[in-house]
Order: sequence, then structure tokens, then C-alpha cells
Amino acid sequence: MKLAIFTPFLYPFHVDMLEVFGSKVETRLFTCGIYGNYPFKHLLKNAEILECTNLAGSKMIGPLGLIKFLRYKSNAVIIFGIESLAGLIVYLVSSLRRARVLVIVEENNVTLLSNSFLNFLQKLKRQFVRLVYRHAPILIAESHASEKYVLEVLRVKRDKPIIVRVHGVNTDRYLKFASMPRTHAKRVMLKVLGLPKNLLMRKWCTFIGEPSYYKGADILLDTIDILQKVPEVAVNTVFLFPNMKLLRDKEELKECYEQKLRKLLACELVVLYGSVKSQYMPILYRASDVIVLPSRLLTYTSSDRSPNVALEALASGNILVASYVGGIPTIVGTAALLVKPNDPHALATKLCQVLNKYEKYRHLEEKARERAVNELDIKFYSYALLELLLKHYN
Repeated sequence: MKLAIFTPFLYPFHVDMLEVFGSKVETRLFTCGIYGNYPFKHLLKNAEILECTNLAGSKMIGPLGLIKFLRYKSNAVIIFGIESLAGLIVYLVSSLRRARVLVIVEENNVTLLSNSFLNFLQKLKRQFVRLVYRHAPILIAESHASEKYVLEVLRVKRDKPIIVRVHGVNTDRYLKFASMPRTHAKRVMLKVLGLPKNLLMRKWCTFIGEPSYYKGADILLDTIDILQKVPEVAVNTVFLFPNMKLLRDKEELKECYEQKLRKLLACELVVLYGSVKSQYMPILYRASDVIVLPSRLLTYTSSDRSPNVALEALASGNILVASYVGGIPTIVGTAALLVKPNDPHALATKLCQVLNKYEKYRHLEEKARERAVNELDIKFYSYALLELLLKHYN
């Protein structure tokens, strides 16, 4: 088998998959690049970079990129980002070449475009996506929410089953820091991030990822605003918040929440941290007492179907407080604390309980590691996909 993996945006788990597959079959990873300013540029050396452009809010492979992909002459293809124009083209040309095709349901927050013509193109593209999801020989949903998205949001009728399989995480990368004292991890990250040393003795409640409406950044800021009125939390806790563009997907709320963020920064309950290189990410998780994932429940599309932060937090043995939404329940099982989505008061109540009675919840640390190692390791996911390709086409 000569295997190609395509993804519009490259993430660490794709490179981890490449390493696993490469030990079994000839494999090459193709991508358009990295998403936004995520600190993954060093990963590009592991992939073939295709010439791509942006069209109607989606990645589109150019002629040179398509030629580069076709020259590899793969007879098996795994496609991530199938809802991008690039993903659809890779599916089409691979099917025409009679390659074995395995499609991953895309983690896709649908953008509502202001231009009516672009909205028309987006709706047209969605019809092609529905056809792919209906006819793809092997279709993998990375959570039950992804499966529901296909069946209920897109209303796709398939003759073949949808296989639910979480994409996994390289547990070795995070477990090797499990024995590092948390205080030492904090010292390392304070130095790396250039943060004040007086944060060392406070509990760290960390938000990792893009501070978008989709990820519930506004919900978290409302939650922190509530918690600043709880003295024991305000004195002993600091919330680490990424120094990235706030609410880029909800411009009408941006000014209001930028003002709220400035107030929280002034009272030192929130500190901003800059871009973290991938080799330090496991240490940031280890330094954090709580990871918070306040993803939003959306009505017009699906909601956070397969967040990497949930997987990485489990592998790191973190206490994770997250919204009961999207793929998060499928990923965490009973190894995390789930709260009602879109509700700052519910999130504040749970965080207050955890931060004030921290030892009571520490059993979740080992439970999280066990779930990651026994059920969510990237090797299990990669071998399962390889087995499906071999079994289906044989």
C-alpha cells in the first residue's frame, strides 16, 4: 500500500499519525500549511506543502499543488478537512484514480458569510459535501457529535455505517512530564513566557487554543468576572489566557469583551501568555492546576466535535472542566468535569468548587491519564484506520 494523508491545516497529531503509519506502509503527508499563527511551522518539514489559495473562506489547491499530489501515485488516501474545497478536490481525483479512500468528518465551524454570492457558493459546496458523506466508502466520525452532524444537521442518508473513532493523542509526549513537580513546571513556564514570579504559588486555570466565540472565550471572561467576587478564588488563582485576537468570529462582541479583559488584567486575575512552542506545551499542561474548555453550544452548526485540548489535557493528567457539548463527552467519558454549555454561572460554580476543594478532585488526574493511555493513544487510532483500509478493499 502506498498511503497519502491530506489535511488542509497541519496539526501535531497528523505528524504523529505519519510516524505510526510510516512504520507499516509507505506514507506521505500533504498539507496546505498551518492554521493562523499557531506555533506549528516546525512541523512543516514532515509534510509535502501544496500550493493552495483561499477562496470563499476555504482552502483551494492550485494546479501545481494538485500535480504534486498526483505525482505521488498513492493507492490509498486518508482525507481530513473534507469540507474544504481542497479536500473535495483530493477526494474527487483520488476516486477517479480508484484509490482506496477513507474520509474523516471535518471539524468545521461553518462561517456565516456576509456576501450573498459567497453564501450561495458555500451552500453549493455543502451539497457536494453531503454527496461525499453519503458515498464515501469509509467514513470516520471523531465523536458521536460528528456522527450526529452528518445524520441530523446535514441529513445525510448512508447505506454504509459511520464509524465513530476519536483521533487520539501522542500520550508519550505528555506522560514523560508526569513526574515533574508542578512547582518546577511553573518555574519553567514563567521563564519561557516571561510572566511575573509572584504567580508561582497561585493555582493556574488555563485556557488553551484560539479565544474565539466558537471556543467560548466570552463565556470564560464572564465566568472570571463572576469569580473575581469570590475572595478565596480571586486571591489564590490566576487565569492564563492566550494573547491572540479575541472573538475574531464574533466582531460585534469584540469591543465589549476586550474592555472586560482589560479590567480583569488590571485586577491581576487574568494574565496573557504568548505563543508557546510545541516542545513546551506538555510543560504548560503540567504547570496548570486546571484546564478549562468552555466550548459553545451553537444552533446553526455543530459544536466543537473533536477538540485537541481535551485529548492533551487527559494525556497530561489534568483536572479538566469543560462544556457538555460536541465531541467533548465522547472524548473524556467520566475522566473530566462537564458543565452546562453557554452558562457562565454553571462554569463559575464548578470552578469555584474545584479551586476551593482541590484535593477532592485530584483522583481525576490518574483517571484522565488512564483513559488517554488505554483508549485514546494515537497508535490505536492509526492502526484502526489502516485495518479499515486493508479490510474494506480486500
